[in-house]
Amino acid sequence: MFPCETVQANIDLKSKVLFPIHWSKFDLSVHPWDEPIIRITEAASKRNVNIATPMIGEVFDLTNLPNSAWWEALRN
Repeated sequence: MFPCETVQANIDLKSKVLFPIHWSKFDLSVHPWDEPIIRITEAASKRNVNIATPMIGEVFDLTNLPNSAWWEALRN
């Protein structure tokens, strides 16, 4: 799914938290590696959807969602 479709699916499923995965581990596409998370966080914000954005390997629980834009510090 595209990022905006993922946000809509989250809304349709009545999920409490959107946790996007498989978007930053490998650079396998022609778009910048961080484009999917940029697009999905913008779409989630517009739709008031709670989103978890942990760093790769970060452990968290649903009572304390990681929501920093850590990928912005990695842009060249």
